[in-house]
Amino acid sequence: MSNALMTEVWKLDLLAPRKMVLLALADNANDEGTNCFPSVATIVEKCSMSERTVQGHLQSLEENGLIQRKERSGRSTHYTLNVERISALALARKREKASQRLKINPEEPPIQGEVIHNTGATSTPADSAGVPANPHSINTPAISAGVQNPPIPPQILRPTPADSAPITTKEPYLKTTTTSGDPIESCGGDGSIEKLHYPVCSQEECAAIAELMACCPAELRQKTLDEIEGARQAGVIKTNLVPFARGIVTAIHRGTFTVGHGAKISEQRHKKSLATLPLPPQITLDPALIAKGTQFLKNVRSKN
Repeated sequence: MSNALMTEVWKLDLLAPRKMVLLALADNANDEGTNCFPSVATIVEKCSMSERTVQGHLQSLEENGLIQRKERSGRSTHYTLNVERISALALARKREKASQRLKINPEEPPIQGEVIHNTGATSTPADSAGVPANPHSINTPAISAGVQNPPIPPQILRPTPADSAPITTKEPYLKTTTTSGDPIESCGGDGSIEKLHYPVCSQEECAAIAELMACCPAELRQKTLDEIEGARQAGVIKTNLVPFARGIVTAIHRGTFTVGHGAKISEQRHKKSLATLPLPPQITLDPALIAKGTQFLKNVRSKN
């Protein structure tokens, strides 16, 4: 199992089922993309797809140069994942998303490790050397104190949890609007397929979780979402919900998923649905009608 390779695969711009097949291969490979020889039956079980569908995705991955297959007589096929191509495509996708983000909101600060130069300024030797813009060069304490030409502090780039989080694609069918404070009605899910209640999260997290749900069996999708929201309320998840959701989907495909925090969320939603049921209508009887009914019963008893 190669966590590094699986992280790169998550960043690729692939159809959800095809990405799931590639993830299943990365789960059996080492960091070099070799020593990977799962049987087709194993991939079918992991991805919850038919054998014909898996074979079609394997052929597409090979045609795109992401994997190579070597048949072995009497044994399962040996797969080799093209680590260099996967990393190159993941990096290209990351740069493309960063470029689109800057076009939408040019005032938003760049992502960590991204070099942004002022295109309107005169080119300097530092620009040719690739020196990144210093975010501390504007309104620093030294400038406020009147110090002339204060030294520029070195920029130290350290990896953050966001760097290891998957960069997912936004499919047209994904719902990406959820910032409600009520976990029971925070998100409506995909109205064209099913009604799902999503956890309280940002738009980007909702899009990533929705794509993960496409790889999850339909009968376990709401249980998965309840487990994420329950873990969030319990304080198990401190920042990003996506890695936790990805771990649950992986556990589902391995057959090790059990409901823990999600039972509380499901119970909350059930109680809220009961509280919103309409009350039965109240009927007020006229005393004269009650008297007539009593007399009718007496007549029936006297005849019997």
